[in-house]
Formats: sequence, C-alpha cells, structure tokens
Amino acid sequence: MKLPYLKFRDRFLPIVSIWLKGGEERVEFKAFVDSGAGYSIFKAEMAEILELRLEDGKESYVTVGDGSLIKVYIHNVRVRIADKEFEAAVGFSRHLGIGFNIIGRLDIFDRFTVCFDESEKIVEFYPRTEE
Repeated sequence: MKLPYLKFRDRFLPIVSIWLKGGEERVEFKAFVDSGAGYSIFKAEMAEILELRLEDGKESYVTVGDGSLIKVYIHNVRVRIADKEFEAAVGFSRHLGIGFNIIGRLDIFDRFTVCFDESEKIVEFYPRTEE
C-alpha cells in the first residue's frame, strides 16, 4: 500500500496514519516512519486517549537521536497500518522531544517490506506473507 508523505513544518516527511486500540475504540494517529528507530514511541498523552494507564506498561529506556536515554512504558496494543491489523509493542513517553510520534521496527517492519520513495514522496508498506 502506497501512503503519501505529509507536510510538516514546510517539509514533506514519511508521516502516515496508524490506528491504535486501547479501550473500546480504535484511534487514528499520525506518526513518522523511522527505519532507524528500534521501537514505536508515542507521546504519553496518546496513552491517555487510548485509556491506557501509562505506568502499567513495562518500563524501559530508549536511546534517541541525540544519544540521550528517555523513559518509555511499553504496552501491547492492537495496531492497524496499511490495512493490516495485529498486536504490537508500542512505547509511550513523557520525554519524546520531537514534534511527532514514531513508527519503529519492532513488531512493524517484520510484518511489511517498507520502501521509501523520496522523489515521489511516498512510503510503501507491502505485507509479508505469513509462514
């Protein structure tokens, strides 16, 4: 599935829609597709929207782009991206210091072949066949 980049601060970036389910409802969020990120990390407020208690998640620390560590709470949630739904480990953090949520490799990239096309400003998610 081809997903167009979105404009963020006057630049087109691989920011796509992703749906997460915490309580009863599935909620759409926008997130930056980052092949260099090990984990998907969302702002702490997103956990509240999903009716998740932040601190009930597994506490972990993740190294971010500047080399510092941030505390994240990992929750297993239902995820839908590119018309495929599955359970994934997603981190939530009060210390995500960038302007967007992050879609990282764990539990996402192993389900898709992900291709970035900068000239066309699209990111493609091709579901892998289940073995």
